[in-house]
Amino acid sequence: MNKKTLDHLLIALTVLFDLCFVATAIVIAYWVRFESGWTPEALALHKGATPPLDDYFRLIPLMAIIWLMTLKAFSLYRPESNASLSAFWTLCKATGIALIATLAGLFFIYHHDAYSRWVMLLASGFSLVWLFLGRLVLHRFRQAIHAQGVGMSRLALIGCDARAEQFIEALKVKPNSGYKLVGIITETAAADASEIPHLGESQDILELVQKHQLDTLFISSPAVPNETILQILHACEGDPVQINLLPELSEFIKGGTAITFFDGIPVLQLRETPMQGVHGIVKRLIDIVFSLFALLVLSPLMLTIAITIRLTSPGKAIFRQERVGRAGKPFNIYKFRSMRADAEKKVGHIWAKTDDPRQTPLGKFLRRWSLDELPQFFNVLKGDMSLVGPRPEMSGLIDTFSESIPHYLARQRVKSGMTGWAQVNGFRGNTSLEERISYDRYYIENWSLALDIKIILKTLWAIKKG
Repeated sequence: MNKKTLDHLLIALTVLFDLCFVATAIVIAYWVRFESGWTPEALALHKGATPPLDDYFRLIPLMAIIWLMTLKAFSLYRPESNASLSAFWTLCKATGIALIATLAGLFFIYHHDAYSRWVMLLASGFSLVWLFLGRLVLHRFRQAIHAQGVGMSRLALIGCDARAEQFIEALKVKPNSGYKLVGIITETAAADASEIPHLGESQDILELVQKHQLDTLFISSPAVPNETILQILHACEGDPVQINLLPELSEFIKGGTAITFFDGIPVLQLRETPMQGVHGIVKRLIDIVFSLFALLVLSPLMLTIAITIRLTSPGKAIFRQERVGRAGKPFNIYKFRSMRADAEKKVGHIWAKTDDPRQTPLGKFLRRWSLDELPQFFNVLKGDMSLVGPRPEMSGLIDTFSESIPHYLARQRVKSGMTGWAQVNGFRGNTSLEERISYDRYYIENWSLALDIKIILKTLWAIKKG
């Protein structure tokens, strides 16, 4: 049994388990709601008033279809999906969507019948727990099978370079990944330095594939010329060996990378412009509505803060500073002044410290509760910023950071934000810029309206905790 066969078998078992779990969840939820005596309503119900179980049996096909389609839409039937916390979070989101779809189906399909929403809610909860436990069991089973050498894909690397070494290290970290590295195929035996067997040269690729019973080849494209890759493809055309490519520019190729066709010519899309189209319009509408609402509701507080700043320290209440936003466009950011009016005269553009001596007593309070950021709702309303996005940097620091930190300018592909993914994960203020850029890039490459809402909620929670 090879890796692909084992993957298909485990996916089939996952689907079968899911169907059984969903059907069982309905029955158990019915029993808890109406017959267990665990709820006041169940104790009050007489046997004649209890709805027949047969009515709920009729729901099983509907729920099964909805759940399978939802789980597939959330990529929970892929071989690489496992029982990690991220998978559980994805399963939670799929459960919520499946519950809403089921209630909608009850309304449109069985609108003449009254079904208990509590039964649907309990069934969804039971399904969530059992589906996760089922995936956990199958994940452990897969690991045990791989540990016995069953379902392993015999793998060879073609070409030896830094990318190939990185791939080898990744295989060592995940010994139960389903791949067994047999050796490296290069034009010379220099691969022996990496303690991986040297199988031979690429010109004998078909003979090597058959001799070592290889299931998968990984070609490191920078180390292997295009002519050699074509020769390998032609030589193995009649053999079922799977051929994969470790591409150049891999640091720019992420999950959103897609292959499109232009008049029959394959085109690899390394990057697309984020937050465009309908979703971009919706994001902008949310910015406008939310910032208008915030300015109306918070205007008494903002007026009080402005007056207090003027009374407690000399200088203007609103602090303006040039920042750089989308596409490198400069704009003036608005903040309540939290430092002395001459704070930048001697030191220039530098980040503020946690206990910066330049802070005023009121400014320290404002910064702790992020109240100094409130005027930025005007920036959002103007379109200079968004509610969510990478924090805008001071213009005087851009050149320095772009030269010293890889991919720093990637954060300028979208509008700057009042809050961002980096900030809600602890990288706010004078923290590691490299880590912050990593989180900003993750946000840009995985952006969705749901992620924006999650960041806003986490920001509000962080402000609540001070």
